Amino acid sequence: MKIYHPRDFPLKLRNPVGTLGNFDGVHLGHQALLRETKALAQELEGEALVITFEPHPRLVLRPEAGLKLLTTFEEKMALLEDLGFTSTLVVPFETEVADLPAEEFVEEYLVYGLGLRGLVVGFNYRFGRGRGGDHELLRRLGERYGFQVKVIPPQVIDGQTVSSTLIRELLGEGKVRQAAALLGRPYALRGKVVPGEARGRTLGFPTANLDPPPEKLIPARGVYAVKVSWRGQNLSGVMNIGEKPTFGGHRLSLEVHLFDFEEDLYGEMLEVEFIEFLRPEIKFPSPAALIQQIAKDCQKAREILKT
Repeated sequence: MKIYHPRDFPLKLRNPVGTLGNFDGVHLGHQALLRETKALAQELEGEALVITFEPHPRLVLRPEAGLKLLTTFEEKMALLEDLGFTSTLVVPFETEVADLPAEEFVEEYLVYGLGLRGLVVGFNYRFGRGRGGDHELLRRLGERYGFQVKVIPPQVIDGQTVSSTLIRELLGEGKVRQAAALLGRPYALRGKVVPGEARGRTLGFPTANLDPPPEKLIPARGVYAVKVSWRGQNLSGVMNIGEKPTFGGHRLSLEVHLFDFEEDLYGEMLEVEFIEFLRPEIKFPSPAALIQQIAKDCQKAREILKT
């Protein structure tokens, strides 16, 4: 993936065709935009690229909201590359960019910086100061500056319009299977294995404690059936997200128990895919009761992951 920045302007791309957005999650709605961008680039004999912002504008405009991301910047770039994109323009989102009127943004970044020949946007995309820019403004400016504009309608699955906001809500409720239907893949997070309390090993279910990036969205507390990638290996297990109330814990932890696995993972990076929510986090009357429930969780997860 070739990543461009405004300091590289003017870019020397052949008939560039872009799509503009945040693309947090690279979900099925985004994927519709990306497919159309590639199709329009082929039609215009040009190069397809993604135009996005870093950090996410809401982190700058509303930091108090504490937005958590579906995809880190690195994850987003990897997903875009998997979908066949080789170029991305990353616009640093700072107050100067936030204050730029929509028309000036188009002129400075899309026309003079990129020399854009085509642009694909979602039906409800807004940009520029006060969110004053929309697809109607883009069409008018496209006629003035000589670039085509295509607007993609909402992508609806099971009666729900696909959006990053909806996916965040589903994950916040533990509805990982429903979120996967909108993402087009299971929700995943990566984290380094860090030392924990080693309590899982004493219970007979050793766990790897993950430390994900601070900006990453963590699904609702509870127990999940998960798939795990490590050094090219595909593993299965259960993950607990919670504070371990049976032992009086008050600190959120992410612990994954891998089936039929005994290697030392300290310091290693794991990628965890959330397949199914098994149960909420609860306080058990004794460690013995917890052990019985973990065994049931593992059995249920094995059955789910087999299918």
